[in-house]
Amino acid sequence: MKALFLLLSFLLPTIKYKNIYNHFVTSCKEVAITFDDGPDPKNTYRVLDVLKEKGVKATFFMLGQNAIKNKDVIKRVYKEGHRIGIHSFSHPNFYKLNYNQIKKEIVDTQKAIFDVTGYCPYIIRPPYGILANEFLKVAEDLKLKVYTWNVDTFDWKSGNTVEDIIQNGLKKISNGSIILMHDRSKNQDKSLKALPVIIDKIREMKYEFKTLK
Repeated sequence: MKALFLLLSFLLPTIKYKNIYNHFVTSCKEVAITFDDGPDPKNTYRVLDVLKEKGVKATFFMLGQNAIKNKDVIKRVYKEGHRIGIHSFSHPNFYKLNYNQIKKEIVDTQKAIFDVTGYCPYIIRPPYGILANEFLKVAEDLKLKVYTWNVDTFDWKSGNTVEDIIQNGLKKISNGSIILMHDRSKNQDKSLKALPVIIDKIREMKYEFKTLK
């Protein structure tokens, strides 16, 4: 189902919005590692521990409904210098929502994060990477930068092994690659085992890690 959503998201949008990126702009050997669906009271901390040990800064696209419940997690993410982005409030399919519903999903998430950090995020990854026309209208009106990805680890798929996640995370790496992982999924234990290996192997390829801006 997620693969179908992703296919539709790239085929159907007709709104021409310039601030959409599946890479970030750089001429250097730099990549960004990103995490969706948190914050999570257990797993986000585990991700943060790995990132701290490896000296890596990442970007966390958060759900508003999880942010409200896990304020201490957000505080640590922000305090340790990671970037926070919007991933909607409740992870809906934006094709099924109208303009005002989508705007509320975004603004409520901004508020949840701002109330804890004093920082209002302006970067967003829509659920499933869906670039629905109504969403793009909202993004333009709110002056948001939209980030998808070009490297999907598929760490959320329960059938994937640690090695599968590692191999997926190393495919298509290039300057400005955006790597998709999760800090809240049913396959989190395997994802966490894969994360330090992915970081080490990407560094062996002489890439540095940057946050999205």
